[in-house]
Amino acid sequence: MSAPTMLEGTIQSAGDEIYQQLTQIVDSSIEDRVEEWCKSHGLLRLDNPLQIVARQAVFNVLLKATLHEHYHQRGHLPELGSDARQALNDAEELTGDPAFKEYILDEVAWLKKDALNDVLAARNQLQLTDDPAEEIGRIFEGITPQKSRRKLGQFRTPKTIADLMADWLIKNGSETVLDPGMGACALSAAVYREKQEKKDEPSLSDIHGIDLDELALVMGATTLTLMDHGNPHSLCVGDFLELEVNDLDGEVDAVISNPPYSRHHELSEEYKSRVNSQAEHELGRDVSALSPMYAYFYYHAAQFLKPGGRMSFITPSEYLETSYGESLKQFLLDEFDINALVLFDRNDDSKFEEAMTTSLVSFLEKTKGTDDNELTRIVRVDGNPSEEELLAAVTGDVEGETEWGFVNAVRQSELESEEKWTVLFDPVDIDTSELTPLSELATVNRGIATGKNEYFCLTQSEVDEWGIDEQYLSKIIRNSRSVPGYDYTDEDWQEERDAGREVWLLYHITELNANTISQSIPDAASGNETLTAYSSDESENVEVKNPGLVEYLQFGMSDEIEAHDGYLARNRNPWFVVDRRDPPPIVLTYMSRNGTRFIRNETNARNLSNLHGMYIDVEMDETQLKALLAYLNSEFASKVVRRSGRTYSSGMDKIEPNEMEGVPVLDPRGLNNETVGELAALFDELREAARDDALSTAEVVLEIDKLLQEVFDK
Repeated sequence: MSAPTMLEGTIQSAGDEIYQQLTQIVDSSIEDRVEEWCKSHGLLRLDNPLQIVARQAVFNVLLKATLHEHYHQRGHLPELGSDARQALNDAEELTGDPAFKEYILDEVAWLKKDALNDVLAARNQLQLTDDPAEEIGRIFEGITPQKSRRKLGQFRTPKTIADLMADWLIKNGSETVLDPGMGACALSAAVYREKQEKKDEPSLSDIHGIDLDELALVMGATTLTLMDHGNPHSLCVGDFLELEVNDLDGEVDAVISNPPYSRHHELSEEYKSRVNSQAEHELGRDVSALSPMYAYFYYHAAQFLKPGGRMSFITPSEYLETSYGESLKQFLLDEFDINALVLFDRNDDSKFEEAMTTSLVSFLEKTKGTDDNELTRIVRVDGNPSEEELLAAVTGDVEGETEWGFVNAVRQSELESEEKWTVLFDPVDIDTSELTPLSELATVNRGIATGKNEYFCLTQSEVDEWGIDEQYLSKIIRNSRSVPGYDYTDEDWQEERDAGREVWLLYHITELNANTISQSIPDAASGNETLTAYSSDESENVEVKNPGLVEYLQFGMSDEIEAHDGYLARNRNPWFVVDRRDPPPIVLTYMSRNGTRFIRNETNARNLSNLHGMYIDVEMDETQLKALLAYLNSEFASKVVRRSGRTYSSGMDKIEPNEMEGVPVLDPRGLNNETVGELAALFDELREAARDDALSTAEVVLEIDKLLQEVFDK
């Protein structure tokens, strides 16, 4: 985050003074409403929510004072005067602007009015900025931590994307526009700028905005009012999902939205059930109850759009490949001509840097009729194209590879809601029909899920401290950070152990009377406790004595740990016997921004659930296994794996075991010995390069791809 500006410093300084007053408040009415504000805005998850409330309250007063000054300079209001609070209250009636209406943040700010003197004196500063929406949004993000903004899914729209959306939506400047979930009105501001370019003196009242948040209304009203010289805005506070078409005096020509990104688990059960039932009623179709909030905005917004009207949303891209996204994709197919879908920064930092999301912009026209030949432009943006270049891609003037990405054109009639649309952004230009499904060669399993890794995974010093015999433990590959390259050796495990990392798993215990553990501590020191265990060095169960193990299990049941009381533990009998897994010859990362890595495991270590394990089901010698690993770690295979998996809103690619088993692979058993040897040698080069900073793994992968291309061309 950039350093605070002088204006932000003024806000923070005043906010900190008011915060001290807020902590001493005795008015239960204000206290209750502050707590409700914190709860509804995700502030309770922060260490010091009242400090954020105080700063938001100061920001709110600054915006209202800025609005007042703007009206005053145009002769609509008297000077602010010495009683600023009363002047701001009077302004609502004198101007009809609902942004002046008092709410809880005003009451918090005026708890210490002297702290606001510098803020009120700075009311001209925002009027001097070239881009009010950008500056106001930036200040809001500066004083409100991302952790709380995620509660409402509040993330500012980048100006370049807002301008692109507005440019496509606005044809002549006379359009009526709806901006649901308006926030600081970054999108509405872009629309108004576009209207100004295409029409003399466009009407600001043609832009309707709505947001749940009173502070959003104040931000949005300030943004738009500073851009205009007299027209009233049409913004309001409310739940967009409760808004009706008649509330706007009819349908609109365009809808533009950066809707809340809140995931379904961020919503209350009652609210989620209500909005899902409402969507199903409005659409006359089933809607997944796992849908995020932005899906419901899509469904509801369509009702406000005139036939032939246009709509553009910016959302995470995850619905393109999730099961809950199928109902949304089918809705888009049925109700719209999908002109284009533009995916930003799939393999780079997100356009919404703080949102940690892969940004997708849709360009939709409300269907007038069905045309089976209608094309949908699938646009992938890897670089930094100009707005003109992107608009040309959206409108159909560009196709194929570009300097900044890729444009794919597909018939909308060929799109299926059950399919993963993300594959259309990364088309594989090699025929995979002759390859073999991995399931014919191997089985892929999730790793061991303990339910409480911090208890079941131990360092060597913890093993020694508790006196646990190693025959009850298994070596583990703790996580993907333990294997930064492409192989894992006994020496790697020993380095992890000597570095004090968790390298042991409580594992080789198959039976113990859990009911007696709570009574075992008094007798444990005398060595009287026995248990039945399986040691990797023994062929059958034997009775052994290990008081340290019994004591550690008792420790796991203590109030401090409660390892026995988690969901997984409660469904195991006994609770401490975790899933059985053989050490896999290959482990793979299943969630990554940079593609899945397939790692040769040369140890007898097992993997936890943060890695998948691959077990070879056919006869395959070591050279063939390395050849398979060379293919799996190629750039070509990376594209194929991505097509089979899914991308989370964080931009992370993920693949499940069953999806991995369906990936087409090159069967090394069908290759000649020379090719197998060359691929195996390249895998050895790859893993050596990963261990040597002076070498390049990218160059080795390039050599693997070249060799694979020769194989495919034969």
